[in-house]
Amino acid sequence: MLAPILTGVTAYLLRNRAAKLLLYVFQVLYAGFAFYVFMQVKQSGPIVWNAGGYTDGLALSLYADSISIFMVLMTAVFYIAFLVYATREDYFRPRFYFLFMTLQGLMMGLFLSSDLFNIFVFLEVSTVVVAILIMFNKEKQAIYDGMIYFFVNVIGTAFLLFGIGMLYRTFGLLDIRAIKESMSLLDSPQAVVLPYGMMMVTVSLKTAVTPLFSWLPKAHGTPSAPPVVSAVLSGLYIKSGVYMFIRFNDMFSPVIDMHVFFFWIGFFTSLIGFIMALGQKDIKLILAYHTVSQIGLIMMGINMASEIAFWGAVYHIFNHAIFKSTLFLTAGMIYEEYGTRNVYQIRGLFKRMPWVAVATTFAILGITGAPFFNGSISKYMIAHGTYDYGVTILLNIINLGTTMSFVKYATMLFGNNPKEGRAKSDFFALSASVVMGIASFFTGIFGEALTQFFFNYEVHVNVDEYIQKGMVYVLMIVAGVAFYHGIIKHGGLITRIGHAELTFNGIITAMAGYFIVVVVYLSLML
Repeated sequence: MLAPILTGVTAYLLRNRAAKLLLYVFQVLYAGFAFYVFMQVKQSGPIVWNAGGYTDGLALSLYADSISIFMVLMTAVFYIAFLVYATREDYFRPRFYFLFMTLQGLMMGLFLSSDLFNIFVFLEVSTVVVAILIMFNKEKQAIYDGMIYFFVNVIGTAFLLFGIGMLYRTFGLLDIRAIKESMSLLDSPQAVVLPYGMMMVTVSLKTAVTPLFSWLPKAHGTPSAPPVVSAVLSGLYIKSGVYMFIRFNDMFSPVIDMHVFFFWIGFFTSLIGFIMALGQKDIKLILAYHTVSQIGLIMMGINMASEIAFWGAVYHIFNHAIFKSTLFLTAGMIYEEYGTRNVYQIRGLFKRMPWVAVATTFAILGITGAPFFNGSISKYMIAHGTYDYGVTILLNIINLGTTMSFVKYATMLFGNNPKEGRAKSDFFALSASVVMGIASFFTGIFGEALTQFFFNYEVHVNVDEYIQKGMVYVLMIVAGVAFYHGIIKHGGLITRIGHAELTFNGIITAMAGYFIVVVVYLSLML
């Protein structure tokens, strides 16, 4: 937790070429250390560290189990690619070193901390850091988007603080694991309805589920935000909300079960996410709304009350980090070359920027679930979490929506090149993007082995079923092409829907309404 922050401070103070070298050397060693701890957890089980040697449950604790250490390892490894990508960018300066590395340390704190108040502190500080990174280039729109993000999330985390206070009053504890053990001693589950509702408001806001997602496109898609910032927000930081959702629901699991409620929240989040994406022409906004959609799919998998669907959703967290980071990184290079983010004005990527086009293609195949690519494995696992044909139809609707949207996005790859010759892309940015794109393929080919390695969960892909899903994928591509040429290309209603968004007051009102709905639903269920 402290090492990335201290490294960022040191790099800030050095202010020379040695600072960059320090960052690269540190990050490689840091990823290696994360892997070492990961292997320890894999072989020996969870690791608990109690500050000051105090009693477990009362001490400030760090807790590493198979999920938390996986999130740590994923973050540490991906940060290597992000640092390489930003090597020669103008914004890659001492102040950026400090903020970017500090964000990594704060994410590690969110993944490892077992103390609720510490989690609140990490969320508050990371909110400030993310807001500054969004506004880093000091352009008017970026400052507006950054301030919206800041105020919305500060108000959102206040719900968490109130929920933590109520839990502390009830149990006299702040440790997640100790509170879970104490839940079964409650005389009535009604005692924790209000704190649960408050904490779920914060988690749902951080996860950007319906109707609390309007801040995300502003934060992830703001025009002047560095591409690597958008990549780390959509690829990694948004997953901290999903992680907290898993942890908090597990803490309340002895007395509260909201799987059905959040399954439907996940579905509507995914549905609205791809509908909004279909109405966009800005490539970063298309990607931002698809982060919303994919988070909805992950929430569905987590809440299907199925082991294979749960681990499929966790693996999709990893896969999404790969292909969405790739797409944001390549989008930055495309904008820099073409001078526009309008998807209808960018053509001929394979001719103008062939390697960028390759990386983008691999990422598109990953997010749409093409056979042999990573998205196909995690979506296969989620789909096998149910035998209900209704749920299968819902999942296919989401896959169709994703495919249709990325048929539109893929039009940039083809067509006439507006400029002669090939673009001269930065070697480091290009290398990082291509490696991330290729990873979408290899994490699909070795998907079965990776789920076994990461989570000790065996999944066996049925060849006949996989071929069948491949045929369905081809049909979805055909439908997506037809839908694009028949409806999307001509704008109209979908474009008008895509430009609808909540104001600041609307987001705050939605938070209050969401809290009321969760509490009322839970009160009726108990």
